[in-house]
Amino acid sequence: MKCIWRRIIYAALGDKDQAFAWLEKSVAEHDLIIARLRVDQRFDNPRSDPRFADLVKRVGLPQ
Repeated sequence: MKCIWRRIIYAALGDKDQAFAWLEKSVAEHDLIIARLRVDQRFDNPRSDPRFADLVKRVGLPQ
């Protein structure tokens, strides 16, 4: 299973720590879905977490 799908499952379950751990792995694997962080509705849940803004900045997406 791709890391991004695990992230989506953990986010849906409300486990943000696990969701971010798998999101970090997706970044490390250069998963193409990372380019959609700012617009994909599946990322709505973690957007309020400060780690999300940091991740967006680190991958070079517009703020």
